[in-house]
Amino acid sequence: MTRFADADSSVAIVIRCAEHLVPRVRYVFDTLLMACGIRTSYGDSPPTSGVWICYASSQEPEAGTDRCIRIEHEPAAWVFFEGDTDVETAREVEGLAIVLSRTGSLCPDPCRIAFDLVANAFYFLTSWSERRASRDESSRQLHAASVYARLGVPQDIVDRYVERLSAAIGKVWNGQFQSAQAAARWPGGGTFAVALSHDVDFLPVHPLDNATQAAKSVLRHLVRQRNPGDAIQAGFGFAKAILTGRDPYGCVPEIIAQECARGVRSSFQVAVARRHPADVNYDVRDDRTADYLRAITRAGFDLCLHGSYRSTERREWYMEEVEVLAERLGRPLGSRQHFLSFNYDTLFAAQEEAGIQYDMSIGFPDHPGPRAGFSFPYFPFDLERNRPFDVVETSLFYMDVTLQSYLRLTPGAALRVLDAGLDDLACKGGAVSVVWHPIVFAGARDPGYEDVYWHLVEHVRELGGVATDGRTINEHWRRLARDYASFARQR
Repeated sequence: MTRFADADSSVAIVIRCAEHLVPRVRYVFDTLLMACGIRTSYGDSPPTSGVWICYASSQEPEAGTDRCIRIEHEPAAWVFFEGDTDVETAREVEGLAIVLSRTGSLCPDPCRIAFDLVANAFYFLTSWSERRASRDESSRQLHAASVYARLGVPQDIVDRYVERLSAAIGKVWNGQFQSAQAAARWPGGGTFAVALSHDVDFLPVHPLDNATQAAKSVLRHLVRQRNPGDAIQAGFGFAKAILTGRDPYGCVPEIIAQECARGVRSSFQVAVARRHPADVNYDVRDDRTADYLRAITRAGFDLCLHGSYRSTERREWYMEEVEVLAERLGRPLGSRQHFLSFNYDTLFAAQEEAGIQYDMSIGFPDHPGPRAGFSFPYFPFDLERNRPFDVVETSLFYMDVTLQSYLRLTPGAALRVLDAGLDDLACKGGAVSVVWHPIVFAGARDPGYEDVYWHLVEHVRELGGVATDGRTINEHWRRLARDYASFARQR
């Protein structure tokens, strides 16, 4: 990902399209250029100096300057967003997958993008496909049913749009740019960032809870995964934990202690409601449970809400959960949905109203990598009010459940997948989130996966990145966002 050396430089953008589209077009430009460290300004006419972008249809007069990047505006592509249908085909233009543009063709000019990059990026950044589908289907979206799997679109497609745009800018910026590897932009001097987090889905509440969980874990490996080796290791892990006085499944204080020793901090997602059989087993209204979980706030770690499975069926349900957590343990600033189950528009509207500043729910449970095609934090878009939500999304890229339960990867294979993904993230200079459940850390659930997590933390550091909590990423991204018109209202 191209990063520009002059932090004070900006790109002027002239937009020539229907007035009602302007907030959406600015949102895309601000989101993409914020990812590569370029500030934006907007005007009705070309600037007298400096690099500028002209977003206009082919009917508009050519921009007669070598300082201009021309991007095709196709009104027909934007008409798509006035309906409720989804795209049915994808094709390649200039080496990039597109789903909306009809007239784009190969352009020999590197400073001209001959398809509507903005409309296509808006489609993916707004998760249009799943927001249309969610009206009639499950609140859980799988990669297997996504536009990426259905049409063969690369899962990092918005990253590729950013690279195409930044390369065009670099061509006219007299070479004043540098690679992401050399440009420190994240807290602590990291060239990329990973938000560490843990969803607290199980706590031993009753005397037999640990034994019951042990039986379920062994049977899961034997029956569902047909892996007797892991079943035996999980059984031995449970026995060893009990004999040594170690918590086999809760592990929250242990994770905190180990992360403190390694100089990193993570976010903990704590659930407060049980509206569905898939929800957590514990109740924060229980004093013993609340006392146990206060280890998070006592250590200064980031407390987040783990929204219940059905929490976004009604906006008031989600907001109630925020208040319960605030009353029992502390007011959360971040959130992730349990089982990644949510209605998109209800979730972000409720978060905005409840004062939740950042979310880490946009990820596929069955496949690693981006769900919105983007490897950077971003503000989801409110289609109804035609503006960004006041919530920073730090997308979920990697989860222990994805690697172990869905993809059935051994710890060694999981390490290879993680290393390749982190290498790619380091090249882009992005920031994403990961989640490892506390239940795996004592070796009694998914043997070897606790070691995968600690390897992940160290590999981020080895590559020059920063492993931190979601709270830190949120604060940093909001500070950067103040320089962009689309996000001026954001706190």
